[in-house]
Amino acid sequence: MQIDPLLVGGLAVAFTGFKLRTVVFDLDATDVWSHATKWLVPAVLLAVAAAQGLTPVDLGWRVGSPLRFLGRVAVGFVVLVGASILLSPVFDRIGGGNEDLEAGMAELADTTLAGKVFIGTTAGTTEEVAFNGYALERLAALTGSPPLAGTVTATAFVLGHWSDQWSPSAVLRIAHPAVVVTGLYLYWRSLPVLIAVHALNDIVGLVFAPEVEDDAAAPSAATQ
Repeated sequence: MQIDPLLVGGLAVAFTGFKLRTVVFDLDATDVWSHATKWLVPAVLLAVAAAQGLTPVDLGWRVGSPLRFLGRVAVGFVVLVGASILLSPVFDRIGGGNEDLEAGMAELADTTLAGKVFIGTTAGTTEEVAFNGYALERLAALTGSPPLAGTVTATAFVLGHWSDQWSPSAVLRIAHPAVVVTGLYLYWRSLPVLIAVHALNDIVGLVFAPEVEDDAAAPSAATQ
């Protein structure tokens, strides 16, 4: 089987681009500029996709009617929030890192409302383009198995958070929404819907995140 170097490069960017940018730019994860640099990842991926001759549909850009779009966004958001509520007692029982996650979210949320909207929108757009729009769709086309492709991309997304910014227990909390979002994408195969669901979930989370306590240094955190 002939290996497409553009595909290999695109997958490498999708899976490692967010981490790589933090090394290249030596970023402070709580700075808005740090989140602005995340747009470099989808920019590179779109350039790679154009070189491959891919169309927007090949990257999951399927919208449908405005009413269907809004309905799916509403359902997706309810499913995502509902899953978090239902699983929260389980994570609490096994020590699922809620304190670490809340501390990280509080530090991310230590900005203006406009900053929170920007951070949430950036995370939802850039991460969905990378992991679902490019990686999942390309792996699904390569393997012929969207579920297998989704398993790979969801795993890569979760492992990408395992660093000094998030503790292993906090990553456990991050894993379940990643699985839910991937499942929703596999069901609808609509990138705009999942961008909206992801961004809305992050924005709401940041708006209602607890405030940073001055007497306790919260661990540095970043969505990716």
